[in-house]
Amino acid sequence: MKNFFLIVAVILIWSNLFGQNFHEEVTKVFNFYPHQMTKEEQEAVFPVLDKFFDMVIKDKGKYLEPLRQELKRNDNNPYFYFDGGLLLLEISQSKEDIQLVADALAKSDLRDIPPKIYLEHTLRLSLKGANVIDAALHILDDTTFTAFIPQHFLTLEYGKGLEFILPRYAPDLYIDKLISKFNSISLTSKKITCLDLFIYANCCKADDFLKSLTDSTQDEELRNKVIETLKQTSVSRSSNEKQYAKLFEKRKKILTRISDEAIYESVNVTMKMKKVFKCDKK
Repeated sequence: MKNFFLIVAVILIWSNLFGQNFHEEVTKVFNFYPHQMTKEEQEAVFPVLDKFFDMVIKDKGKYLEPLRQELKRNDNNPYFYFDGGLLLLEISQSKEDIQLVADALAKSDLRDIPPKIYLEHTLRLSLKGANVIDAALHILDDTTFTAFIPQHFLTLEYGKGLEFILPRYAPDLYIDKLISKFNSISLTSKKITCLDLFIYANCCKADDFLKSLTDSTQDEELRNKVIETLKQTSVSRSSNEKQYAKLFEKRKKILTRISDEAIYESVNVTMKMKKVFKCDKK
């Protein structure tokens, strides 16, 4: 029995030492910030990253758990949370690891990742079954975020990209977080670009929040835009849960691609959803 506990103790000590060594390796490799580098400087670190990826992929049994632990930490280089997440997807497609990749993405620095890549990566994770709400709302932390989709000549300014992500989830999962993010935005012009997100949410709390923005304490430009928005979206409602659920799934299917056609179709379905939804207010 003593020998058993001794073996276990040795394994635990070795695991801790290996984990520490791997953390040191991650710190050594990810010691740069892409947004601060020239294109040539970025290309110069590719061989180092390739070597790190190869090391982990070739011995994934050894590195899988340490990689998971590094993505869970909060003190690594921000770019690691994006690139390390891609690496984890190379060696595991488990439901838990896909969610871990989504959670880690929310800790990245948006300045280090091209907006188009960030948005498309977030959508892919959602399609794999992850809850990417925090990663998606992270977009609102960078008021310069603009994703250009060349295939459709589509430019998605600031919060517009979230129209492809948030409506894929039940509003109860994100509406409070969205309201909090919205309230933290200082520029009126940026707030206005996010108004449609509350229309897509299609829930009582979203509607009530929009109505609260029409009081005299709000910025006039924002207030007028909200009033205009409410006029366009105010419809008579009836309670038809079966039809609503059907339309929700239809919209979710539409939002598996990022395109101007998807926006048009999604708006039409959202308006139909509003006609069959009714708040449970007494």
